[in-house]
This record gives sequence, structure tokens and C-alpha cells, in this order.
Amino acid sequence: MRDKKGKFQPLSDAADMLRMAFATDVKAKPQPPECAPKPSQRPVSPSVTFERQMAESAKTSSDLAARQKHGQGSARVSAKIKKVPGSKAAKVILKAPGMKAAYQKHLEAEQAAQQSRDAAQRSIKPHADDSEKQKERFRLIREVVSTCSPTIEKRPDSVSGRTSSKISHAIALGAQAFAAAPDPDIDNGFIVGFDFGTSSLKLAVRQPYRAGENLAVMPVPAELRSGGHAFLWQTAVWYDPADESFSLFPRPGLELLEGFKTGIIGGNGGRRARLDLQVTRSEAAIAFVAMQMAHFFGWYGEERPLREAGGDWFLSINIGIPVAAHDDVQAFRTFRHIVAAARELVASADHLTLSQVRLAHQQAGDALPAGWEIIPELTAAIAGYAADPTSQSGSHVLIDVGASTLDIVAFNLLRGERIAVISAGVELLGSASLVAACENDVQEAVFRSACDRQFHGVFGDACRRSRGSNGFSPVLRSRDVQLITTGGGCASELHAEFIDQKNTPPILGSLPIVRPEPPPSCTSADCDRSRLLLAFGLTRDVPELLELRLPSQVPDIPIHRAPEHFFPSAEVT
Repeated sequence: MRDKKGKFQPLSDAADMLRMAFATDVKAKPQPPECAPKPSQRPVSPSVTFERQMAESAKTSSDLAARQKHGQGSARVSAKIKKVPGSKAAKVILKAPGMKAAYQKHLEAEQAAQQSRDAAQRSIKPHADDSEKQKERFRLIREVVSTCSPTIEKRPDSVSGRTSSKISHAIALGAQAFAAAPDPDIDNGFIVGFDFGTSSLKLAVRQPYRAGENLAVMPVPAELRSGGHAFLWQTAVWYDPADESFSLFPRPGLELLEGFKTGIIGGNGGRRARLDLQVTRSEAAIAFVAMQMAHFFGWYGEERPLREAGGDWFLSINIGIPVAAHDDVQAFRTFRHIVAAARELVASADHLTLSQVRLAHQQAGDALPAGWEIIPELTAAIAGYAADPTSQSGSHVLIDVGASTLDIVAFNLLRGERIAVISAGVELLGSASLVAACENDVQEAVFRSACDRQFHGVFGDACRRSRGSNGFSPVLRSRDVQLITTGGGCASELHAEFIDQKNTPPILGSLPIVRPEPPPSCTSADCDRSRLLLAFGLTRDVPELLELRLPSQVPDIPIHRAPEHFFPSAEVT
């Protein structure tokens, strides 16, 4: 099959020669029986495969050149066998027009792929040298923010007489109704979603397992709206030092208490909400929750927002707490005591005093009262997202930027039904925390690096092989990770840039960012419904939320060593 000059005429002869050389060497080389390949599945050397690709590329180039010359002969591929000194093996060298350019293109593609892999690894794993510095930054920011009560927004100095009368009337009605029936209605009750945020409270109500108008949100008086949103009630309470009573609206002589949830999250609930007042942050939170629930019961009884579909009394009151706090024993205990104490005070919320709050707090047990539940906020956010028929299965990252906290969660959603949280983290890195940190001489660049560090910790943990790296790792996954955002703090310039930088191919991918909303049926008002997502998610019945598994409940994936495979030695090629 050679021509007169001893060269191979067609490309197929060169390929035959490669196969013969490779088969001869493999037969001559002994192999262990347990890893010897089957004849039908004989491995091919990567170098041999590459040379075949180069030959095919060269043939394509030569064919094009031949056509351009109007049939002036066809370019030929030559092959030469060169023995390796000191070995019985031989190298097969192919030469053809265009092969050098094809080889260079191959090298450039390999180099680009390696750079992409390196960038992906850098994006999910900070440099080890920065570890101690980053920990110190976290400690500094947490210490600064948790010991202050950040100012969220301008508070009203007064409200109209109509507003004050309406709020007082609803609280009195609700307190009276709760005193008469403190236990839940397990047969036909409605569910209350209580989204207790640092900057604002959102209250939603839903009648489960019932068609029709089964969802509504509680409107807020214009003077007490957060950011002008019709359904966001400012998280603030007013205190009268004269008679030590609390109020949901300002009056002459009353002192403002705000930002108290930030300190509770930071583990400082026992500290004063204001240095000049004797009310602690936990006590302010207890009074706020008790009065808001009494007001809700009064509003619901008068307005009947669910019409014929709504029950007469509550089945469950689901109160959201920060994402990872459910896996934090101490934080969960703190919120449980606050909720238990608030429940005892709903019946007397029409005139609530500091002495009553303190007594209820001291007597609060570890067990939650019947019908009162504490739900991780991530559960509510994911439940609200999963309720949308367009939500997709697969790997997700949720970033919730609130006033106090930056919550980041990596989770898997399976067919919109089962949820496994792979990793989660909560830090005092929200929008109001940023303002408080900067006021205490923390530079924005330092704050931003702390946000990056938190993301690296959560996402990097999800990328570990034992935590499901095949779905999250930029190197191993088969599809991009879906990014979900929620929370009013996403609008801050620093956090918006932080989020956009994560949704890039080397990290999460390039899928459009999803900002879920509750269904339009919850309100006809022109407002940002995405701010109501957590409240909507909290209206799910507890059995509907049990499929969610938190990081501590998701076991590591066992790592099995891959079986050994036979690869031809370098001498074969």
C-alpha cells in the first residue's frame, strides 16, 4: 500500500498503521488480569487519538486547498515510524498540511479550559493567606453592628386621630377575642404568616386546603408604612417612660425603640435597646409581637379579608426567624422565648406595660405554645418560590438581603416538592448593617470583602464532593445554578454589585436571576409584591414544610474511591 517513494498514499493507510503499532505494543506489554481491557473495549492512547484528530483536521485542510487549486492534485499525509532508544516501543509521526495550525489551536483550547477551571476554583475558595484577616473583619463588623440599634428610616412623629383610633380599636378587639379563645382551631382555622423583619413587618393570612379567595395581606396605615409600601409596617415601638407602657404608634411624650432585632440576632437581646431607657431589645420585640398579633386579630374579625373561604379563628401562627438560626441552638432558644412570652401577652395588649413584659419573659418556657410555630425564613422563601408552577428543579442559591442580615442558602429543589438545604449562612451584613458599620469607621471595601467571604463559605461548602459538588461545582456540574434573590436590601449599590458578580459563568452561571413574588391574587395594589414573598411562604401549613431538610439534617455523601483503570504508558505513544 506504499507508493514508489515509500510513503503512504491515502490517510486510511496511516490510520491502519497506527492501530497495528498500538496493538503490537499492547500485546507485548504484560497486564494485570484484573485490569486487562476486553478486546471489544480496548483503550486508545490519548496521544494516538489526538494524532488521529490532527490527521483528520489536516485532511480537511488539504481537501480545501486542493479544491482551491481546481483539482491540482491532493495533499498527501505522510507517516513515519521512529523507534524509541532503549525500548521496543515506537512512535508514529504524522505530517500533513495544516497539522501544525490544528495542533496550536488544540493547545490554545486546552489553555483556555485550564484558565476557566482555575478561575472557578479561585471564585469559590479564598486564598488561605487571607483567612485570618477575613475572620478578623467578620468579628469587627459583627461586634460593631450587634452592639448598636441601627436607624432604619425616618420615623413618624405623630399619626392622625383616625389612624390612632383605628389601631387602638383593632388591638382592643383582638385582645378580647384572644382572651376568650387562646387555643387554635384545628378543624377550620386560617394560617398567619408573620414576617418579622428588622426594618418592617409583613402579615399575610391564608385559608389552607380551600379554593377561592384564600390569600390576603394586611394593609398598613400610611403614616407607619416602611418605604411607602402599602403592606410593610415599620418595625418600631414607642415607650412611655412615665407609665412604662408600649404603643404601636407615636404620641407626645413617647420614646422611639427601633432596630432591636439586629441585637437579638447578634446575641445581645439582653442589652438595652437605648442606653437612656431600661427596655432591653428582647423586651421591645416581645411587646411589638404581642401588640401586632392583637391588632391582626381585631383587623381580621372586622374586615374578613378571605370572605366566605376564611375560617373564624387561627390554625397556626408561623413566625419567621433568620435562615440558619433553626440550626443554631442558642438563637432558636432566644426566639422561642420571645414568641412564648408574646403569646401570653396578646390578651392584655391593649395596655401593655414593661412589668408585664418582663414577667412573661421570665416565665417563658422552652416549649412553644400550641398553634405558634417558628419557621426558618429560608423555608418560607423556598416555599414561596416552589409554589410557582414555573420554578425549576435542580441546584439553587438564595441570597436574601435584609436590613440586618445577609442570608445565603444553597439548596436542591426536587420536582418542586422536596428540598434539601446543602449549606446556609447568616451574617450581620444587611443594608442597615452596612450603614452602621460605615458610621463606625468600617470601610465599604472591608464590608464587601466580608460579604464575599460569606458567599465563599456557603457556596464553597456546597461545592465539596461530600455535599453535592456535582450540582454546584463550576467544574463538575452539568447545568448552571439558579440564583434567587429577595429582600429590600438587594437595592443597595454594594449588595446589587455583589449579587451581579456572583451570577457569572465562572461561579454560578448565566441563568437569569429570579426574584419570586406571591400570586397576584394576594393584592390588587400597585406595589413590589416580591417584598411579600416570605409572608406568603409562611402561610403554608407546617406539614407542607416538613420536606425541607436543613444542613444539619443532610448527611454527607460517602466518597467512594474510583476503580483503577488501565492507561497505556507514555512509551506506547
